[in-house]
Amino acid sequence: MYKVSLAALTAAAMVLVAGSPAAATTTGTRITIDRHASELYLFEPPGAEPGEAYPATGVEATARNCPAGPHLMSASLVQDGLPTLWATSGRGAGEIQCDGGTVELGMAFARRDPVLHPGKATVRFALRDWYTGEQLAERTRTVWIPC
Repeated sequence: MYKVSLAALTAAAMVLVAGSPAAATTTGTRITIDRHASELYLFEPPGAEPGEAYPATGVEATARNCPAGPHLMSASLVQDGLPTLWATSGRGAGEIQCDGGTVELGMAFARRDPVLHPGKATVRFALRDWYTGEQLAERTRTVWIPC
């Protein structure tokens, strides 16, 4: 009787460790960030003094195998060791809806002092599940801001 129970327990443990066949074939979400940011353009932030504008740039990325449903996107850009702000009005920024396949991600960034300039910057994109907060993917890359 003891040998039968031990054999059943061993078989159950092997099934749990191996996982289900469906889980074994599921590919995780992957983010690919474009190598080049957009050319610099003038951004006038909402609520700023009329005519107050400073350089901004946009960065694009692609998320593949993004599970269907709503997700939260975070994005950051650092140049010369200094962070930047999102160059957006904020409405809906960071909200992504996936259909189970590929979705385009993008964010614009600006900084007032010192201003963004052509050259290298480090960009980070991350996706989290809207309901659970579980991180689905994260990617960091050095990008080039053209003249």
